[in-house]
Amino acid sequence: MQKYKISSCENIQAHLSTYFDNEMPLWKRHLIRQHLKRCSACAEQAASIQRTDKLLHFVEPVKASDAFLSHVMRRVSAVKTYQKPQRSGLHRLGIFVEKLLARLRHNIRAYTPIYTLVLTVAVFTMIGVTFYLPPGEKFEPKTQFDAEMSEAHREKLIPFEVIPTQQSKRVLKTR
Repeated sequence: MQKYKISSCENIQAHLSTYFDNEMPLWKRHLIRQHLKRCSACAEQAASIQRTDKLLHFVEPVKASDAFLSHVMRRVSAVKTYQKPQRSGLHRLGIFVEKLLARLRHNIRAYTPIYTLVLTVAVFTMIGVTFYLPPGEKFEPKTQFDAEMSEAHREKLIPFEVIPTQQSKRVLKTR
């Protein structure tokens, strides 16, 4: 959403045309009306626009000839359109890399190398932990106490069986 500063005379005079055409919200119209009551220079400009508008209502519209439209269309088709120069993929890639580097140079701060180092160490640590687990030691008990505890827990477990659901023999039809 665009913010408008209606208070200055410059902005008021820029918005006078839309004010008289009723093309702005009511609250802006109210602010302009209040300003016009206080500022004689803007009120004079508004009066000038109103006089011009009234004068234009009395002038007859200009009539164009029948050949006018065809003449304009011929001239438009005769104008050459601007074609973007064709660049190779390598050239476009170079432009992309240049823009990317310029953006990086703009966004890099003094503390970025520290964050980069910490992030790199964290990533390599996660990769190392994920791919290089010691084989077979994860689920085996390490001490006698752990072995006894795991057997005690096994005794408490209740065996169960998963029974797959059968498909119903009747199928309901929807309309």
